[in-house]
Amino acid sequence: MKEISRSVLGYEQMKIPYVIQSKTANPKGLAIMLPGIGYTVKSPLFHFSSGAFLNKEYDVLHVNYPYYSADYEDFSFEELTSALIKDVSAVLHEVLDHTNYNSYYVLGKSFGTMAMPIVLELLPINDTKAIWLTPRLIDAPVFETMRKCKQEGLCIIGDKDPFYDIEKMKQIILNPSLECMIPPGANHALEVDNDILTSIDTVKSVIKRMDNFISSQNGVLKT
Repeated sequence: MKEISRSVLGYEQMKIPYVIQSKTANPKGLAIMLPGIGYTVKSPLFHFSSGAFLNKEYDVLHVNYPYYSADYEDFSFEELTSALIKDVSAVLHEVLDHTNYNSYYVLGKSFGTMAMPIVLELLPINDTKAIWLTPRLIDAPVFETMRKCKQEGLCIIGDKDPFYDIEKMKQIILNPSLECMIPPGANHALEVDNDILTSIDTVKSVIKRMDNFISSQNGVLKT
């Protein structure tokens, strides 16, 4: 597997690292990974979903914003959100300026989903799909984007997640472009509290649902 590590200057000129992974010279598209603050790309859901995309001959972009570091410890949540949007946009502009893919997937988890509305605006609507993992439904742009978006999408959130809202989910489910999976008993990590074996089964079912959602028919990289 080929791996390219680079960085861009983001919010307040701070360095934002990113990695592009590839297993083929002619990828079918690009999968953009937006992790949470504490849930990094090395965590199970990102590790296995990255593998699923690579196995289907997609390039994978990991945006590794370092918001857990001391540089950000004095940031309010609002400022951190502003940093997220600026940093992800900076990485995307840098990558898109030097590549030309025919199809895109955007996968965000929790805090990372707050950047998805702006990312979906930057990408071609007919060639982009979205995977919303444990989305922050309390964030208005996230909820409204999920409720109205035209891009094909998959939403996965457990009914024991603190951001789960049954009334908002009822509205999201009405969007014909969006599939929804609500694992029973699953928390914010899409695991089940105090039950290791059920947690493993839940994560496995989530990965399988994502793997099924990933199409392998979306064109090739333009050169």
